[in-house]
Amino acid sequence: MLQTDVICQVYLSVRNGAWCVPRIWDKGLPLDLTLFTRFSNFLVRLLPSRIFASRFQNAANARFDHALYGLQPSHDITASTVIINDDLPRRIISGSVQVRPSIARLTSSGVEFTDGTYVDDIATVICATGN
Repeated sequence: MLQTDVICQVYLSVRNGAWCVPRIWDKGLPLDLTLFTRFSNFLVRLLPSRIFASRFQNAANARFDHALYGLQPSHDITASTVIINDDLPRRIISGSVQVRPSIARLTSSGVEFTDGTYVDDIATVICATGN
């Protein structure tokens, strides 16, 4: 018999924040077909990079408010790799994934975060350091 009443809480610890954008962009087209066209590449080369970054950040925040949910990085959207994911924003909004600050230390059964909060009875810690 399958046990379905097990609740699994996921904590996402981010040190510097992250830009998260959906795969599906304007008019239902994939991000790479909408944003990375010959015309947009021409505009990127023609316009100052901060104008492109500002417009892309505003569009990303229009779909998911990064500051409201604790993911707002201090760097602009073109300064690092962007997370392309349709499911993560929904899971953060619903509460099944909780965004936390950096990990201060691991204990034998839990995690202490840099803001002083502590979560006990952690089953698994997955480390992903980025690029």
